[in-house]
Amino acid sequence: MDLNLKKKVAVVTGATKGMGLATVEALLNEGVKVTLVARDKNLLEEIELKYSNLHKEVQIIKGDVADSSLPKKVIEHTVNKWGKVDILVNNAGGPPMGNFLEFDDQIWIDTFQTNLMSCIRFSKEVVPYMIKNNWGRIISITSTLAKEPTPSMVLSSTIRSGVGSFTKAISKQLAENNITANVVCPGGVLTDRLIELLKNKSKKDNILLENLMEQSQMSIPAKRFAQPEEIADTILFLASERGGYINGVSLVVDGSLISSY
Repeated sequence: MDLNLKKKVAVVTGATKGMGLATVEALLNEGVKVTLVARDKNLLEEIELKYSNLHKEVQIIKGDVADSSLPKKVIEHTVNKWGKVDILVNNAGGPPMGNFLEFDDQIWIDTFQTNLMSCIRFSKEVVPYMIKNNWGRIISITSTLAKEPTPSMVLSSTIRSGVGSFTKAISKQLAENNITANVVCPGGVLTDRLIELLKNKSKKDNILLENLMEQSQMSIPAKRFAQPEEIADTILFLASERGGYINGVSLVVDGSLISSY
């Protein structure tokens, strides 16, 4: 299937690991020029070197998405280099586990800045360029927790659902400009983040990590975790011409894990 993405320009945040990196790789393989944004300069430079040697067009920018000045810097650098931005993929690390009685105001504020305001600020910076070109794709990665909240992941449940509401709202405003805005809500994906969460839970509940991983996978109807590349493939379709009539959706990609529909 020709996704007609060659020579498009993308910005991907949280781009050095997991679903973010898998998305970068999928876009590059389709001929997209990509600006990678992340906090780890060493990882960014390793990825830049790898793909530059493969004759892929990449640019790296170190920064924390919670920094309110970063979106303007990233979008301006990208436009200065390649003349436009067609695709924005909002991705950021998830907040810690715990119920609402465990967290003070500062943790809530930090999560709000990292996981919601980053999406709002990057979208606000990129949309004028998309409107100018009458084409754009905004895709935010959240979690199934946005659909089915849990007490033990209250920070993620609360803030990520806000991303879904924001995305639906702007999709209605931007649709006439041939700009789509969607959310991908992954379930269990085999990333460093998932392993870290399971390690913390295994210590807290005094369960062997191997047993906990098996139990977690068996709780998924598909009986396995997703690979980051499977999430990236979904994002790739939403970013393409073929996915252009999908708009304002929070799409669950979870092996039928959650009960909502």
